[in-house]
Amino acid sequence: MTATAEAGGRARWTRYQVFVLAALVLVNGFNYLDRAILNILQEPIKADLALTDTQLGMISGPAFAILYTLASVPIARWAQRGDRTTILSLALAIWSGATAACGAAMSYVHLFVSRLFVGLGEGACSPTSYSLVADYFPARQRGMAMAAISASIPIAGFVAPLAGGFIAHEWGWRWAFVIVGLPGVALAVALKATLRDPRKAGRAAAGEAARPSNFLADIRLLAANRAFVFFFFANAFMGMAISGTNVFTASYFIRQYGMSLREAGVIVALGLGLAGLAGTFLGGFLSDRFAGERGRSYLILPSVGAGLAGCLFLVTFTREIWPVALAFLILANVATDLKNATVLAAAQNMSPDHMRPTTAAVTMIAVTLLGTAIGPLIVGTLSDLTAAREFAGGLGDFAAACPGGRGAGAAAAACAEASAAGMRAGLLAISGVYFAAMTMFGLSAWALKERLN
Repeated sequence: MTATAEAGGRARWTRYQVFVLAALVLVNGFNYLDRAILNILQEPIKADLALTDTQLGMISGPAFAILYTLASVPIARWAQRGDRTTILSLALAIWSGATAACGAAMSYVHLFVSRLFVGLGEGACSPTSYSLVADYFPARQRGMAMAAISASIPIAGFVAPLAGGFIAHEWGWRWAFVIVGLPGVALAVALKATLRDPRKAGRAAAGEAARPSNFLADIRLLAANRAFVFFFFANAFMGMAISGTNVFTASYFIRQYGMSLREAGVIVALGLGLAGLAGTFLGGFLSDRFAGERGRSYLILPSVGAGLAGCLFLVTFTREIWPVALAFLILANVATDLKNATVLAAAQNMSPDHMRPTTAAVTMIAVTLLGTAIGPLIVGTLSDLTAAREFAGGLGDFAAACPGGRGAGAAAAACAEASAAGMRAGLLAISGVYFAAMTMFGLSAWALKERLN
């Protein structure tokens, strides 16, 4: 099937292709759901464990990204030789169990360690699942195929705040982690029993062994491709900006407009979930439609989306009333998610067949190590510094008077006002990074020379 498709002989998806996509969408849905559930729970966690915004940024950023990054490359190398369905099933069980363990956290350190293991498991998801999609779908089908699997991002962006907000409101933030995490363990067993690796089956039929691959040689091959180098940094800036804005959107609406957790959950579900779903499929359709010989549309669309997102987020975080802010938030997330399918397709299209998992892993290193690890930390740190400046008396007095960002008695109003001002400053600063991503994606499209398969 794969060989026929690569030659352009199959225009329609087979039933098993549809099943593969459905299974991988579900797996990636749990991937992003378990990752994103923390975002809506940050305010009650901050108050319960008396954390700062910087510590929240550390948990959302470096705590997740450290083992994610360290694991992704060796797992990608394993995926180039081993059974990817086994790897993916094992990883799903690890990150789902670690998500449930977050609910038992009694301190900042405990929560940090649990998030490390969420990152460890999820480091296997992208290189294995994206390379499976690339093996099942030819180049000019990958835009919509990647759009389908990327739909898991906005779907999780819709479900996480609604489910997390409701569960936390009814039973507390700890149960939200447990209820979201445990079903992934059962899914891991079902995935192993039903999904097959097409590369393994093809080799068995042909009596072939896995193609040897040298990691340093693969990296040199990618580094020699100017389009991929620009693409790498574009993803780093995009990951930095998106993680910074998305992680703290719920906190911003709670602090700025005095919303409850459930109200903020609805806002985030609309702004990040449904809007992102529209952007994902719009990007996948347009990129396939205008791919041309070199597939530059897979890079031009993210460039346009990043530029629009930067402008729209700057407007979002300066509005006085929440309905206007929500309208611009929705538009901003349609723009950001134009890249969801296109960058995945671009990475696979720029990669030789034998090193697709490694290419996906290197791309995700840009997104996580240089993006997700840094973006939330920038926002959290700037938020704390600005809040301390806004609060009379300086950082020491703010930290003492407003543990967990909340004060008592006469200090309550001043703490709330300072916390809101700090969050706004951090989010405005990170919104400017979208323009750096726009530039890098544009340069990557300009440098692209290789024709599509």
